[in-house]
Parts: sequence; structure tokens; C-alpha cells
Amino acid sequence: MKLLNLDHSPYATRVRIQLRKKNLPIAIGAPDVALRTPEFSARYPLGKVPVLILDNGDSLGESTVIMDYLEDTQPGDTSLRPDSAWARAQMQLLTRYADTHLGPGALFPVFKQLMSPGEKDMASLLPLLHAELAKGDRLLATQPSLDQRGLHLGDIALVTTLAYVVLLAPVLGEADILGGYPHLQAWWQWVMSDSAVSQSIDELSEAFKAFSSRGK
Repeated sequence: MKLLNLDHSPYATRVRIQLRKKNLPIAIGAPDVALRTPEFSARYPLGKVPVLILDNGDSLGESTVIMDYLEDTQPGDTSLRPDSAWARAQMQLLTRYADTHLGPGALFPVFKQLMSPGEKDMASLLPLLHAELAKGDRLLATQPSLDQRGLHLGDIALVTTLAYVVLLAPVLGEADILGGYPHLQAWWQWVMSDSAVSQSIDELSEAFKAFSSRGK
């Protein structure tokens, strides 16, 4: 199998973390066809990375679909799903928070404004971002204690989205964006203490800086 990857993609970074945690011998490489071209969309219907190419030539898109498939088919060194139905539901809540709240509710507007030409009004986006971070802080307050569980797929889904929040916050004048959210800050420190996570987030950060500088 092979993962089509871009290091600055938070969604591809999720899968890289999973591959490292499970020690799966799956190749990681750049897309074999240029993104945002008719050829890429024809080959990969959703038109974006990550894409998992199976040994038989079939392909899967969407990070959460890929991660679930790998958990189902590739045991690897560790399971990244909790055993109980309740714990798995809590795991899914973190993924949903990342993908239906923090991302579209706050991060995407910030990123769009940052990447758009012309004068930018970044400060006006701070209330959106803080509203979503407050929501995440409340959610994490209800989650199982970090010292009583291991890293799971929900943590992996959230950490790459939150990494972009941390990366972009200084542009908004917020050097310590997590400082007012104790549960979110404690979770961030806990998840970043994992070597597979920190290595992958470092890759994401460096790749995003390089990507951003090309656009200047």
C-alpha cells in the first residue's frame, strides 16, 4: 500500500501519525498526479489528499475513512481504538469537534483570510476562534482523564487541526492562544508528548512555513 501525502496537509498528517504509531510498512509519497487537475480528480474522485492506494490498485480518500480502514485491516503494534462503546463514542466526539466545529467554524475562515490577496482583517476572526476553543475546552472537561487512557484516533484527528490554530494564532495577535483554556492546553501538552505526534506535527509546521513563503 501507499499513502499519497502532503506534509502540510493536516488530514494527511493524521494518517502519518497513525502509520507511525502502529509501525505499519506503508510507503508515504507525494501525489503521482498534480493536485487540482482533471487528471487527479479522474483518478481520485474526491480530488484531494490523503489517498490510500491499496495493493490491488483500489484507492480510498478522506482521512477518517482511511484511518478506520487501517484500524480494521492492519493491527500493527497497537490499537488506536478504545475497547468500550462509551470510550469509542468519546473518541468520536473529538473527531467531530475537529471536523465539524473547530475546522469549519473558526480555522477555515482564518486560513481563507490569510491566504487571500489584499488587506486583511484578521482581528475580526478572533471571536470565532475563541468561541470554538471554549467549546473544545468544555468538551475535554467531560472526557476520560488523560492518565487513565491511551492515545486514540480522536486525539490524532484533533491534534492536526489544533496545530494549525497554534501556527496561525500569532498572526491574529495571540501568542498563547491556548492559555485561557486549561483542559485544551493540558490535552495539547499530553498529546504532543507522544513522539509519533510531535514528529508529524513538526513536519506539518515546517511544510506549512515553506508553503506560505512560496505564496509571498
